[in-house]
Amino acid sequence: MAHIFTYGSLMFHQVWSLVVEGNYGSTEATLKGYDRKGARGEVFPVLFPSSLHSQVHGIIYYDISASDLVRLDDFEGEYFFRTKEQVITEKMGLISAYVYVLKEEYYGIISHQEWNAEHFKTADLHLFIISHTNTDKLH
Repeated sequence: MAHIFTYGSLMFHQVWSLVVEGNYGSTEATLKGYDRKGARGEVFPVLFPSSLHSQVHGIIYYDISASDLVRLDDFEGEYFFRTKEQVITEKMGLISAYVYVLKEEYYGIISHQEWNAEHFKTADLHLFIISHTNTDKLH
C-alpha cells in the first residue's frame, strides 16, 4: 500500500471520491522543494521542482490500493508522472508518499499565477465536478 500527497483538485473529497473506490485516512502535509502554480487556461494546478526553500501544502491519503493507484494515474493523465518524495505531516513527521509532478516537456503550461485552493473551492470546484463527471477522465 502506498501513500499519495495531493496538492490540487484531489485535496477536495468531492473530487477524490469520484476518482478512487476505497475509503482512506488523510491529513494535512507539506512537500518541500517544489512549487505549485496554475495551469494556463485550466482550473487545476501543476507541481514542479523548485528551490529547497519552496514548499507546497496539501493532503496526504494513506494506504492507497493498487487498483486506486491505477485510477489516480489515469486521472492525472499524460502531463504528470508519479514519483516518491518525503512529505512532512504533523502526526507522523516525515513520511514517504507518491506525488504527481508535471513532466518537463509540458512546462509551457505553467502559469505565473499562484494556484489558490480557496478560490478553487468557492469558484471552480462545482463546475470542475460537473464538467468532469460527463467525461471518461476527470482531469
